[in-house]
Amino acid sequence: MLSLRSLIRNHIWTEVGNGMNTSAWFDVWDDVCPLSSIVNPRSIANAGFNMSSSLADVNTNGDWGWPIAWVSRFPGLISLKDITLDLSQQDRLMWRTRRGMFSEFSTYTAWEDLRQAQNEVGWSRVVWFPQAIPRHSFLMWLIIHQKLKTQDVMSKWNSESTNYNLLCCLLCTRGPDSHQHLFFECKFAESVWYGVRDKAGMESIQNKWSVIFDFLVGIANSKMATHVIAKIVVGTTAYFVWEERNRRIFSTKRRNENQLIEVILSTVRMKLHTMRFKSTVQMARVMLDWSLPRGLIVADDDCG
Repeated sequence: MLSLRSLIRNHIWTEVGNGMNTSAWFDVWDDVCPLSSIVNPRSIANAGFNMSSSLADVNTNGDWGWPIAWVSRFPGLISLKDITLDLSQQDRLMWRTRRGMFSEFSTYTAWEDLRQAQNEVGWSRVVWFPQAIPRHSFLMWLIIHQKLKTQDVMSKWNSESTNYNLLCCLLCTRGPDSHQHLFFECKFAESVWYGVRDKAGMESIQNKWSVIFDFLVGIANSKMATHVIAKIVVGTTAYFVWEERNRRIFSTKRRNENQLIEVILSTVRMKLHTMRFKSTVQMARVMLDWSLPRGLIVADDDCG
C-alpha cells in the first residue's frame, strides 16, 4: 500500500473553502501544488511563514501574503492569482480522476484511475458474466492461467528432490496431477464431464480443456440461455472436480462420479432458480431438462 502513495497523491485534491484546514505547502489544491516542490523551506521561513502554515495564513481577501519577488523567482505562482477563499465553506478533500474531473471518493473511481488498463481478452466473458458463481469464476481464471497448485506445478519449485513421474492424480491414479489431466482427461473427471455435458447443450464436446475452452470462447458474448447455462456448467464442474481432488488430499472423505455429478447438477439447478428466462421453444426444453418451474419465464430478460 505504501508503494501506491506517489500514485494516490496525484488524485487527492482539496476543494478550497476557508483554507483553514489546507496546508499551504504540502496539500494539492492547484495544478502547481504542492508548493513545497517549487518553494524551498528557507524561502518560506525568510518570508515569515512556517511549514505548518495553512492556506488561510498566506491568503487574505484573495491577496497572497508572500513577497512580490517570489512571483518572478517561482513562475508557477502566477497561476494562483484567481484563487480566493470562501469563509462560509469548509475545505473538502476530493478525488480527481485521470480525466481531470472532481468527485467524491469511491473505491470504484480509485480502482479505475489507479489500475493499469488493458484491452479486454477474448475469454473474459467466459469467466466473468452476470450469472456466474463468483468462486467458480475465480477458479476458472486460475485454470486459464494455469495457476492451480497441481503437483506438476509444485514439482518445479523443488525439481531436484521430486520425481515428476511419481506424481499421480488422486482421482484416478492413472495419470499426472496436472491442469490438462484434471480438466477433464482423468478417467474420473471424464466420467463426470460426460455426465453433465448433455445438460449444457455440449453433447459433442470432448473431454479436453482446449476443446471446451474454444467452445466457450465462441459463445462468450451470447445471451442465449443455453449458452449462459453452458458457461455455468463448465465452471461448476471444474470447481467440484478440483474440490474433490483436494478433499482426497486433506481428508478421507470421497465421492464417486455419480455423487459428484449430482452435486454439480444440483448446484447449477439452484443457480438457475435465481434467473429469469424469455419464453421460447428452446426454453421449453431447458425448463424440462432442468426441472425448472414455469414461474421463471418472463416477458423480457437479458439472459434468454
